[in-house]
Amino acid sequence: MKKRQYTAIILIAGIITGMSAMWIITSCAGGFIRVNAAGYEEMLRICQKYSKLEEIYSYIDDNYYTDVDDEKLMEGMYSGLVKALDDPYSAYMSKDKYKEWNSDISGEFGGIGVTFTEDDRGDFLIVSVIDDTPAYKAGIRAGDIIEAVDGKTYDDMNDIVAVIRGREGTSLKLKYKRDNKEKMVTIVRDTIQIESVKSEIRKDNIGYIRISSFIETTSADFKKALNEMETSHVRGMVIDIRNNGGGLVEEGLAVADELLGKCTLVCYVDNKGNKTYSYSDKDKTDIPYVLLVDGATASTSEILTAAVKDNKGGKIVGTKTFGKGIIQNTSQFKDGSALKLTVMQYLSPDGNKIHKKGVKPDYAVKLKKNDDTDYQLNKALELLKQN
Repeated sequence: MKKRQYTAIILIAGIITGMSAMWIITSCAGGFIRVNAAGYEEMLRICQKYSKLEEIYSYIDDNYYTDVDDEKLMEGMYSGLVKALDDPYSAYMSKDKYKEWNSDISGEFGGIGVTFTEDDRGDFLIVSVIDDTPAYKAGIRAGDIIEAVDGKTYDDMNDIVAVIRGREGTSLKLKYKRDNKEKMVTIVRDTIQIESVKSEIRKDNIGYIRISSFIETTSADFKKALNEMETSHVRGMVIDIRNNGGGLVEEGLAVADELLGKCTLVCYVDNKGNKTYSYSDKDKTDIPYVLLVDGATASTSEILTAAVKDNKGGKIVGTKTFGKGIIQNTSQFKDGSALKLTVMQYLSPDGNKIHKKGVKPDYAVKLKKNDDTDYQLNKALELLKQN
C-alpha cells in the first residue's frame, strides 16, 4: 500500500497580538501562512465542510484491495461533484477532454458528426447531425437516441463522447432507437471539418443561406454571404437554421445584429434574478427573409429565432424549436482541465421563457415521413414571392 497523500493537514496555533488575533497555519507542504481571525474562521469552515471527503479518501487509500490511482480518484471526484447537479449541460473536463471540446468550436475534429445531449430521462438524444458527415450519410437524424457504441452502454456523457471520437478511418457500431425501433449501423469516422455557413442564389433570384452551427467563423462567413445577396439584389432570402444545435452565443448575436435594427436581442437572468441585455445597432439588411426552424433548432439558434420573432424582423417557418434556454460558461484551470457550468438562463426580448418550452414559428409546417418534399422550404419561398 502506497503512502497516503493527504489533501491537507492543518495545525493551527493562536497568537494574540494587541487587540487583534493573528493565526499561524502550518500545512503538510511546509511553510507558514498568516491570516487574521476572519481568515481563520473561513479556513475552519472549509475544513469542517470537507472533512468527510478526507475521511472517504483516506479510507479508500488504506483499505481498497489494490493500489489506488490518486489522479484517477481525484478526477472522478471532480466529475461526480458536477454530475450531482443533475444538469446534462454542465461538465468537468480533463485536459484531454477540454482539448476535444475546443476542437468542436474551432471547426475541426475527428468523429462522426453528431451533437447530442442527455435528456430528462437519461437518454442520449441526438440534437443535430452535421451536414455531409459520416453520421448524416449513414442515415442518423436529429431525434434518434443513442443506446450503445460497439456493444457497450454508457451512463456518463463525457465517456460516450470519448468513444465516439477517434481517428479518421476507424469504425464504430452505433446502436440507436428511432420511433421505439432499435437500429444498428456501422459508421467510419472521418475528420469533421465544419463549414458552418453555405449559401447560393436560386434561379428565382431568392437567396438561400444555411447555418449548420455557430462556431468561431460563423458570423464572418454569414456576413460575406449576406453581402453577396445584397450585391446581387436578391428579392428575398431563406435563412435555414434547422438541425442547428447552437454553439457560440456571441456568434449567434452577431448574426442577429446583421438582420435586425436597433433593438434588444436577448435577456439574460443569473442565479440571483439579475437581468442583463444584449442589443443590436441600428444597421440591418433591407432584404426580406424567412427563418427556417425545427425541433433540432437549439440553444444559440433559439436566441436568434426569438430575437427575429419578438422584433418582427422576418417570418419564421417550421416547427417549434428544441427548448434549451440556458447558457454555459467555461473556465479553464491551471492544469489545463476545465469546468463547463450553466450560469444563467436567457429569455426572449419580450421576456418569454425558452428553456423546455421552445419558440413557436409564425407558420407551423411539418415535414412528412417517407416524402422528400421540403414543405418548409416551399412555404418560405411562397412567402418571399408574395413580397
